Amino acid sequence: MSNPNKERLLELIRDIAPGSASAEYESDNYTAFLRNFLPVTSYHLVLGQDLILILGGRGVGKTELFRLLAIPAGRNALVANSKIKALPSLDKTTWISAFGRIKKHENTFPPQDIIAKTMQNANGIDWRAFWIGLMLGIILRQDDAVLNSSWIDPIPLATREVLINKLPLLSDWFPLVHQDMEKINHALDLLDEKLIATDQWLFVSYDELDRVVISYNDLAAPIRELLAFWLDRWRRWERIKPKIFLRTDLFREEFLGFADASKLKGHQINLEWKPAWLYQLLFKRLANSGEEMAEYLQTIASNLITKTDPELGIMVSDDESLYELLIEKIIGKFMGANARKGYTYRWVPNHLQDAGRRITPRSFLNLFSSAAERRLEQLNKQNLPENTLLHPSDLQAALVDTSQDRIRELADEEYPWLESLKTSLKDLNVPIEESIFLEALNKTQWNDQAGKLPFSTKPEDVLEILNYLIQLKVVERLSEDRINIPEIYLYGLGVKRKGGIKRPK
Repeated sequence: MSNPNKERLLELIRDIAPGSASAEYESDNYTAFLRNFLPVTSYHLVLGQDLILILGGRGVGKTELFRLLAIPAGRNALVANSKIKALPSLDKTTWISAFGRIKKHENTFPPQDIIAKTMQNANGIDWRAFWIGLMLGIILRQDDAVLNSSWIDPIPLATREVLINKLPLLSDWFPLVHQDMEKINHALDLLDEKLIATDQWLFVSYDELDRVVISYNDLAAPIRELLAFWLDRWRRWERIKPKIFLRTDLFREEFLGFADASKLKGHQINLEWKPAWLYQLLFKRLANSGEEMAEYLQTIASNLITKTDPELGIMVSDDESLYELLIEKIIGKFMGANARKGYTYRWVPNHLQDAGRRITPRSFLNLFSSAAERRLEQLNKQNLPENTLLHPSDLQAALVDTSQDRIRELADEEYPWLESLKTSLKDLNVPIEESIFLEALNKTQWNDQAGKLPFSTKPEDVLEILNYLIQLKVVERLSEDRINIPEIYLYGLGVKRKGGIKRPK
């Protein structure tokens, strides 16, 4: 490619993160979803029958993986690209979603506000009945000979019919399930025996558990009972196995009050991304974005594209040196005139990591998408020599955008109270003495609307809020009682750092 169309290539980079790279947006189009997906090593482990819990923060890829497993072609692609042996054969497995949307607009399950109202005074047994009812309703809806055999006979016909036809109507089926719990549990025992006899497996997956009810504090009871239920059934059932996708901050013993949480340690993984995997994801998405981009990338790094998978599309090499070469050609080796400003390849992950040194794929992709959009707004091809597409200044400006997007996405759903912090923390300079930071927390004017308060807003509890921010990796405690905020959150909270990036006009 001697004369690439740089405007077109920049448009393709800009478009690598539709809907801010959220799985809720991307997975509605299965073909595009699979071509954007990168099967990293930790994803393969989820296929094992003994793994129960998949933990990760927002934007790390939990929902993307959850939805991939719901697609037969997605499971096939994951197994085909896995080096792990001794997995159950896919033609002998059935995967169902017992909570969580497969597509953006889906009304399979009861709405959040209805669950909150109906289960307002629920005890542990009530929540068990809730989870069993949802699972049973999805099982009964399957068009599968094994799942529709005589094992269902102990369950009264009226209960079966309401679960099949009215699963979103919680008040219609919940009393019946509660009443028939003994018969339903017996029937599920029979199903497990049937699966053993026919050498079949049933995997039951869960996602979006933070959307079960509205209040953060009210999440503890349903999540605790779901985990306790499956710990018990994991010992009882041989061929019915769970896959529970859960936000890391919700899996805390002090929050759940779940004494048996330690028993899940050997059956859980944390979804985290290495910088090399993030670059591999970036270039896989770009290679699949259009012929012009694939040809352009091959021109710079001829060994980048390794094969074309029937489901996952163009696959790229795992040779990290190729990614470094591509970044050098597309942007430049340094973030300035020389190495003192930093090597571009390292600068990107270093400035996107949270206080736990973790980076989300969503933020990584959004950085490049935003940088390309900014370059398109002031495109001057004379300033883009040879194969160059972006300037380091584009990344620097895009980091501010990405930080603001990161805070916005956290505040929109999981942590709406972060919006109140933006006012009280604005223009603070970090690193900052802990006492000054706590004083700012203490002065915060919290929004008292439902769901927009942190778990505690009493003045004497600001230390608890600080510790929670530390656990979320939004802030970190340095030596000598000083508080720091990593750049992925810094600009979104309106905080400053000496020598930090100037906010773009």
